[in-house]
Amino acid sequence: MAARVLLHICCGPCALAPVLRLKEAGWLVTGLFYNPNIQPAAEYLRRRDALAAAAARLEMEVLYDDYEPLPHLRRSLADPQGRCGPCTDERLGRTAATARTLGCDAFTTTLLYSRYQDHAGIKAQGEARAEATGLPFLYEDFRVLWDEGVALSKAWGLYRQPYCGCVLSELDRYAKKLGRPPAVPPR
Repeated sequence: MAARVLLHICCGPCALAPVLRLKEAGWLVTGLFYNPNIQPAAEYLRRRDALAAAAARLEMEVLYDDYEPLPHLRRSLADPQGRCGPCTDERLGRTAATARTLGCDAFTTTLLYSRYQDHAGIKAQGEARAEATGLPFLYEDFRVLWDEGVALSKAWGLYRQPYCGCVLSELDRYAKKLGRPPAVPPR
């Protein structure tokens, strides 16, 4: 029987290339859509629905966890510059715990696919969660698959989101069009 990996999935387009790569490597992939960072709720629903469409085509089971954005929003607004690390850690923590409960052999995340994420930080947080749970964090730099994933998501007509997820990342994304500085000034 193939080893089972629980893949935290931020959205359908970011899942495509990693899922295909993991399957090619012999993993049985189960997805976990846990993203309390996504705001507003309509955006969350668009991303959830795009993932459902992708999962059907990929023939992959996906677990959909609760959507409770208020604690994340409060934390982000309390520390706008430091918001990303806790956001990633929360999602990796839920993924590791769920993987352990399900009896998976490892866990990982599609955040490793994005060119815009703190890769070293994600890797460190995943390894810390692995140590805490005793379940291996499967690290792979999926960014090399970026063009392939983008092309496939467009070919499949999947909704492609224009910002990371939280309201502050949306403000950062549209700051220039709004004629204002980013919500969080560059470091």
